[in-house]
Amino acid sequence: MANIELEGMDQLIDKINKLGNKGEAIKKKALERAGERVKSSMEKKAPRSKESKKHMADNINVSDIEKEDGVDFVKIGPNKGDNSEFFYSKFTEFGTSKIPAQHWAEKSVLENKKEINEIIKEELERGLEEFD
Repeated sequence: MANIELEGMDQLIDKINKLGNKGEAIKKKALERAGERVKSSMEKKAPRSKESKKHMADNINVSDIEKEDGVDFVKIGPNKGDNSEFFYSKFTEFGTSKIPAQHWAEKSVLENKKEINEIIKEELERGLEEFD
């Protein structure tokens, strides 16, 4: 799974964090919007079978906001612990002993790094303007 570090936004994030619950709402909107951008890219890159059935590309999820070591984030796409109907998406992403990894989800994140940063910056700035 790819992680994106936000670049040049330390002061902006500090201001948002000082808003308490209002800041949490601003961060939520920013992460949701960035998550949807990556989800859209993953839907295009995910492998599809030729059969007429449900595809993992049509069932990519964006998690609720999670926090680790004081950092907010969302998870998008397959994860190694997935036991859903589309559990096999983790095999195409990470590979197995017999199937090479395709890294379609990771590529979607890395290819959209600049856009992700822009979206988050725009949403944080917009949120601050609303509460000034």
